[in-house]
Amino acid sequence: MSADGPVVRVLIVDDDRWTTRAIAAVLGDDPGLSVLEPEHSGEDAISAYRALRPDVVLMDVNMAPGMNGIDATAEILRLDPAARIVLLTTVSPGPGIARALEAGAIAAVAKTAAEEVLVDTVHRAAAGEAPLRLGTLAEDIVISGDVLPEAPATAPRLTERERETLRLLCQGLEYEQIAQQLCVEVSTVKSHARSLREKLGAANHAQLIIQAVKHKYFTPA
Repeated sequence: MSADGPVVRVLIVDDDRWTTRAIAAVLGDDPGLSVLEPEHSGEDAISAYRALRPDVVLMDVNMAPGMNGIDATAEILRLDPAARIVLLTTVSPGPGIARALEAGAIAAVAKTAAEEVLVDTVHRAAAGEAPLRLGTLAEDIVISGDVLPEAPATAPRLTERERETLRLLCQGLEYEQIAQQLCVEVSTVKSHARSLREKLGAANHAQLIIQAVKHKYFTPA
């Protein structure tokens, strides 16, 4: 146990062993995190998750040969729908981000992110919170070249306030910042976000951004 609560157990999955060592070293300096033995393939990630049930998985999107991170994410979430998986991406967003997020990953973080960003992302994911720094996710999806499935011909009807909330969420603002901009209570913003997830069929914040892009409620500048 750390001074602030249970230690968060983290599984790092990447086919590049230097990457897993570097990330493990960063996370290992935080007393609130316990880094498990890294895995280097999608198949091994599934086996490790089944055996160890870590609190958070950091999953590389593209691994070769064998199962990639997208399929491994989907399989782990079939094993445990409550699994918290954060994608590890390169500096330039690559193909697969949107598909892995649609499979149920809760966020994406660059492998080269600053140490405090990696640590903060893991802690937030473990706590069931939307990791920060999702402000570029919509742009990253477009840059990645992922082809999103066609949106239904009839888009869900959103209220004007829901549209404003969705736009600000896609820009990376937190609930408190949105509440200030819209001059409402934080609880009201959270209520709008819940309604948006229900209407757009999104399980988490990242999926909500994907749906916003797919339905063209938000277009990155």
